[in-house]
Amino acid sequence: MLPAVHSALTPGGVFALSQHPPVEGCYGCQASYIPRGPDEDPAVVKRWDHPPETWTAMLEEYGFQGGTAAVLPAPDGGKRRIGTLLVRGVRAA
Repeated sequence: MLPAVHSALTPGGVFALSQHPPVEGCYGCQASYIPRGPDEDPAVVKRWDHPPETWTAMLEEYGFQGGTAAVLPAPDGGKRRIGTLLVRGVRAA
């Protein structure tokens, strides 16, 4: 995916994604079921789970500059305890 995104971006373009952070030790391609409705089968979505340092290394490997990846904590006081993984890279100008 990263080579295709990089080649589609114009110079200075930003690639960003967010998802749940990976479960420790469960890296690589992961499948998830997304509910659609009471009369439909759930959608199967594949996502790639990597720790932040792997994302930044991959961004650099595929030509992105200023690549960052970090897990933002869940907001205080809410029911959620899992944060959000935010990944960002810029195509060189």
